[in-house]
Amino acid sequence: MIVRVKEHTITRLTQKREFLLYLIKIKHHIKIQKMLGKYIQHGHTTVYTHSRNVAYYSFLFAKFLEKKLGARINYEILIVSAMFHDFFLYDWHETEGRPKLHGFRHPRIASENAQKFYDINETEKNIIESHMWPLTLTKFPKSTEGKIICLIDKCCSTAETFKRA
Repeated sequence: MIVRVKEHTITRLTQKREFLLYLIKIKHHIKIQKMLGKYIQHGHTTVYTHSRNVAYYSFLFAKFLEKKLGARINYEILIVSAMFHDFFLYDWHETEGRPKLHGFRHPRIASENAQKFYDINETEKNIIESHMWPLTLTKFPKSTEGKIICLIDKCCSTAETFKRA
């Protein structure tokens, strides 16, 4: 019996495996999962699931840009930054006990928390702090990885907000 598997299925499985390898290399990944899994981000999606979605779809989009345009991507920076881009550790839906103007302030809070918890570099710091551009006018994503995350975060946020579940 000959089993035929389409090339794009193999490619997708290979990419998923590669993504998971980057994800599990993040120091304290399970602890991060538990911390971010406590809070809802958009609709019924937790902050952890949202961050993982942003990381995964950023990874896939980066692979596309690499293949089609020859873009040079640092996947480790991409995945780490995506996983920490919303590392604010509070329920932004609650009005009591959280910073005002969440949309404007949470990138800096996420960056500060990431710096305490994980040894992020300057590129990762810029990506986390600029992911809400153009809302945060003065913080513009400087790297290709940052621009990808900025775009994909908005796509994922929209899809999660309007998802019915």
